[in-house]
Amino acid sequence: MKLSQKLTKESVSPYFDQWAALAEELSSLHQKRSSGTAPLMLQGLDLLKELLAHCNGEVIPMNGKERIQFIEQRPNNYAAFRQLDELFSEMNKKIASKRIRLKNGS
Repeated sequence: MKLSQKLTKESVSPYFDQWAALAEELSSLHQKRSSGTAPLMLQGLDLLKELLAHCNGEVIPMNGKERIQFIEQRPNNYAAFRQLDELFSEMNKKIASKRIRLKNGS
């Protein structure tokens, strides 16, 4: 499958929809100072890795590997949650940008 077909809104939006649901739950847990965020964080991290694989590694946030390692080492940490949220946000922007470039033939 060509990259342009893999980056359609229909093919990537499920990843972002799932993250939005997880992020809402994680945010609530962090507000309650719950220590049980690790399983959901690891689930979110797996989702991000699936999205990266879906994009054939052609779309990756700056310092992505280091940031993923940070999250893996501190899944209960609020800073790790913020980092994961930022990674999804950056992926969304980068995919949109790549989609436009592919559409314009660049």
